[in-house]
Amino acid sequence: FRHFSSLLCSMELVNSIFSWNINHINGICGKKTDDKDFVDIISSHDVICLQETGNDVHLPGYKSFSHNRNTGKGGGVATLVRNKLTSYCTRVDCDIPNDCSLSVVIVKVTNSTTGSNTIIVNVYIPPANSVRKGTTTSSPPSFDFLQDIFSRFRHDDSNVEIITCGDFNARIGATHAHIDHPVLCVDTTA
Repeated sequence: FRHFSSLLCSMELVNSIFSWNINHINGICGKKTDDKDFVDIISSHDVICLQETGNDVHLPGYKSFSHNRNTGKGGGVATLVRNKLTSYCTRVDCDIPNDCSLSVVIVKVTNSTTGSNTIIVNVYIPPANSVRKGTTTSSPPSFDFLQDIFSRFRHDDSNVEIITCGDFNARIGATHAHIDHPVLCVDTTA
């Protein structure tokens, strides 16, 4: 996971952004938003960007912007924005071309005092050797699509700040797309 402190001048409203590939909201040990430790980790942040959500994610005190994959398992992203900030945030809709396999949520944060904008782009791109590999090659349309999005924002506002986070499943050669880790379920109710 990644944590970004308030780094940007137009983001005085947002103190922290947190990004984490959660490998499905409904984990082996149950729904992650029902796990106190999980909620404690993520809920200290103003904006939470989650990848491989599998389903919509809802958390009390936050507005959720989600994009779920229509087929297969995995994928999907959710960007949760603390309720006190939602009046400054709008979702930017984008039409993802058919040859792209990414999940993306784009949220625009506007500082009404300064008029400055920050775009938060939350992305999940499947591994190159996934079952969807026909659309996730080493020079995928998904990356071209993202570049076009960034160019469009820069064209519309040359001072816009863009934060991109997520799981890009780096194309690094013949290594495996997934590493199996042991699963540990701890009963925190005892």
